[in-house]
Amino acid sequence: MNKKQVVKFLLFVFITAYSIQIAVSLIALKNPMGLGNMFFGAGLMVVMFTPFFGTLFAKGNLKGIGFKPKFKKAAFLIPVCMFAPAIISIIGAALFFLVFPDYLDLSGSYLQSSLPEGVNLLDILEQNGLSYGIYVAISFVSSITYAPVINMFLAIGEEVGWRGFLYPELNKSMGKIPTWLLGGLIWGAFHFPVMILAGYEYGTTYWGFPVVGMLVFSLFTVALGLISEVIYDKTKCIWYPSLLHGAVNASNFVMLFFNINKENSDKMTILGPCFNGLVAGVPLLLTAVIVGMVSLKKKKEITEG
Repeated sequence: MNKKQVVKFLLFVFITAYSIQIAVSLIALKNPMGLGNMFFGAGLMVVMFTPFFGTLFAKGNLKGIGFKPKFKKAAFLIPVCMFAPAIISIIGAALFFLVFPDYLDLSGSYLQSSLPEGVNLLDILEQNGLSYGIYVAISFVSSITYAPVINMFLAIGEEVGWRGFLYPELNKSMGKIPTWLLGGLIWGAFHFPVMILAGYEYGTTYWGFPVVGMLVFSLFTVALGLISEVIYDKTKCIWYPSLLHGAVNASNFVMLFFNINKENSDKMTILGPCFNGLVAGVPLLLTAVIVGMVSLKKKKEITEG
């Protein structure tokens, strides 16, 4: 591992990303509607590219990251990356609502509670010739078709830095399991300012805010990082983990459409229904354990062979 490069990478990424996150979070808190949300969303998009520019700053080998699309012996992973997050998300949400049936709501109360006062979700949908059920179905279809591809072009900003540069560097000195653990914890910590200041991912009303949220979120970045690293290691093409990352971002939020209103549900987001919650996330964690075990077994067979 080139320690100097890794340190330069991490310093650039965290100083830049934290500065932007703090700035846009404070703006959003002072202007919770309209421009505040616009600045916040735009800022997070910029933050996603700080690992890419961190790789440039550290003079990482961009040519070896694998920007050229590869399909030979890897094309089967395209539908896996596109659809697996949605399947895991559905199973996780079903588990959450099975454990907490009182939080299941099919009327759209969660989305309604997110809208400004005086704006009625069902009226807007009716004016556009849609029912709430059709709206949810359209959102779900988009989350497994074009949305992962669109999100992929944002996610690549992170994936170049994490899977393309950091994980391979850590793996040179640490091996797979320590790389998965440390790499995932670093990836989780990358999001901490917006979690603390703006309640990113879990809100601010759950038990143990914000420490518990940071710990739980890091658990899932370790899991997702493991799966993404295994896919990248197999394909040597950065577009595959980027597509997976894009699909995760596209599919996870749809489960909130079945949740009760924000006022009553925010304290439970640490548990679900999105798969970065402790209950809804069980299928993802099990998937990561299985993928990791299979990967280690294959590596051992190759080494012994």
